[in-house]
Amino acid sequence: MPAELKKGEMNELFGLKVDEPFHIMTQLSSERYVDLVGRNMVIKTRNGLPSQEWFFDGKTKTIKSMRTKSYSWNIKNSGRTNNMEVYNTNSRWF
Repeated sequence: MPAELKKGEMNELFGLKVDEPFHIMTQLSSERYVDLVGRNMVIKTRNGLPSQEWFFDGKTKTIKSMRTKSYSWNIKNSGRTNNMEVYNTNSRWF
């Protein structure tokens, strides 16, 4: 099994740097950001708050919120919907 990557190193499989904050910006002309409101992911105007910052956790192989680091991305209703939320990280990548 390969060694766990350190902060800032690129995970080639996922194309993300470990533990480095990033934003997700829409391609809409308004260039809004994905934000976290409660546990729901929504599109809002850029505001510079940690609720709009995300990072890739190299250990769990999940994307987490800088605001609530114990939460990872989750598709609501076990993937039977288009709605995204964050939820307690309770497993590792399979």
